Amino acid sequence: MDVHERLALSNFYREEFLRHIEHLQAAGILDESHQEVVEKARVAFTTRLDQLCALQSLPALAERMLRRFDTLSGLSALDPRQRH
Repeated sequence: MDVHERLALSNFYREEFLRHIEHLQAAGILDESHQEVVEKARVAFTTRLDQLCALQSLPALAERMLRRFDTLSGLSALDPRQRH
């Protein structure tokens, strides 16, 4: 995978991750009491995402992660253009 493909993949997963977090917050599932944990997870994930996109196993890992987030958020049911 070249640098441009890896960057595009990294940006896609970053945006999807943040969409799920925002939806969980808007739904009240993640409230102020979870803010510190959510912020630490967000920073850790988004900081390392470019490196993770270099791994050959990332697409399968990211797919599982997004499915788990979707199980919590139900976002794909609300946004039919996104199917994980």
